[in-house]
Amino acid sequence: MHPTASSIDAPGSTWPVLRAKTQIEVYRNPSPDLLLKIVCGLGRGNPYLVLERLDAPSTDYFAQALHRPDGTWLVEYRDGSRNRHYQAFPTGPGVVYQVLAGWALQLPGWRRPLTWWPVYQ
Repeated sequence: MHPTASSIDAPGSTWPVLRAKTQIEVYRNPSPDLLLKIVCGLGRGNPYLVLERLDAPSTDYFAQALHRPDGTWLVEYRDGSRNRHYQAFPTGPGVVYQVLAGWALQLPGWRRPLTWWPVYQ
């Protein structure tokens, strides 16, 4: 099953002002459909995505994804400080998109699809 942008259920939520950075391009305020396309396009030559909410109080609020050469995925988010930086290991682009879009919209339960571990202990 391929992920779809409409799989994010966010009644009453508005898409925030975002910046998405990959190894080869910067996107200002990508739509949910474009975010999905970016995630699905990650891989060799363009392995990572950093997503920033431009309305955040500092640059210490971000989420990022890495599609490794061996096909595995890594997702991280930082919530204001080094002590609130977490990582998880999703199984594919659908979960990566679901988590990144949920983070961007601050949907209740957006972390639930994955088990999160502190990056710095």
